[in-house]
Amino acid sequence: MAVTPSLGPPRKQRDTARTLLEAMAHDAVRSGFELEPSQWQAAQRLATFGAQLTGRRRALPRKPTRSLYLHGPVGRGKTWLMDSFYGRLEARKRRVHFHDFFRRLHGGTHGLDSGNGTAIQQSVDAVLNDVDVLFFDEFHVHDIGDGMFISRLLRTAAQRRVALVVTSNYAPDDLLPNPLWHEHFLPTIEAIKDMMDVVEINGGSDFRRYPAAGTHPSTGAGAFRSGRIISPGAPGQLGRLGLFRPTPSQGRVLQPTTQPIVVKNSDPDLLWVGFEELCGGLSSTSDFLVLGGMFRTWVIDDVPSPTDADAASAPAWQRFSNVVDVLYDQDITLFLIGSVPLDFDVEGSGNVLPVDLARIASRLSLLSRSHPDEDLKREEAAGS
Repeated sequence: MAVTPSLGPPRKQRDTARTLLEAMAHDAVRSGFELEPSQWQAAQRLATFGAQLTGRRRALPRKPTRSLYLHGPVGRGKTWLMDSFYGRLEARKRRVHFHDFFRRLHGGTHGLDSGNGTAIQQSVDAVLNDVDVLFFDEFHVHDIGDGMFISRLLRTAAQRRVALVVTSNYAPDDLLPNPLWHEHFLPTIEAIKDMMDVVEINGGSDFRRYPAAGTHPSTGAGAFRSGRIISPGAPGQLGRLGLFRPTPSQGRVLQPTTQPIVVKNSDPDLLWVGFEELCGGLSSTSDFLVLGGMFRTWVIDDVPSPTDADAASAPAWQRFSNVVDVLYDQDITLFLIGSVPLDFDVEGSGNVLPVDLARIASRLSLLSRSHPDEDLKREEAAGS
């Protein structure tokens, strides 16, 4: 008997996709905005992905669902869409942030037999165990070592038929932009494009900086938002914020992982450290993650102006970007002190600043600013 070929997805899948799409649109309205065209297209693709993922369990043989790679400029709603979809999807799922993912991987390799490469594989297995889909937020690659982890993750996910949903500020071709290493990462970039549907979210507004009319203020990153960008950091300015420059005797040497870091103060809940000491050496994101678990308030002083960045300081600015990522993600209060006004909306001479600085500038825009003229006006008003 001849079998009539299917002309489209089964009705149940179509109904599931419609339900997921309506749920995401409802979440947007409840948050005070409507999905703009590129967000709507991404939501449609997520809804179709969710329907395929939940429907494949009944299919024999088990057919893999194509993964999704959502990318675009900062503040366009990529993470918001992922979170809304994640909350609505009924599946075995796990959500990880880029930095937390690598903390798990690097942490998982300690104490394991790495002589034959099984330590990395066991760490990747632990992340993928018991899930049908892994959500991966803020995906970026700047280090060839991290690139090797990513390659292993993609290969293992494909073997296990675990689907991925990725958000990134980078198109796949722009990952690992360092020209010294980019060519070595090209096979992984091709693998990403082979196994993932690439969807760009490219609306004209950075909603983190300029919320749409009627949008309810975000309730996330409350502690982070309470921080300040301070210049020039005069004693009176700092004192009004409850900050007092540490004395030399309060200095300490901390070793969160393998690298010692000289700090100016490390009270039970406050870390005070200079920009150069934190970002200018060999510290890594693993160090920042450990310190984030120890201190809920950070003060970074002697922050140079990004407009003065040069090629020699580029690695320090990349570490600074990683610091802000970690503190934002873990909702930690951050005070930045610079002797001159700190403007992060710059590209830097010769493009030596990391591409991630656009995302960091968007996040730092959540912090209010403290200037001496404004502080003097407040004092005069209070005394009049």
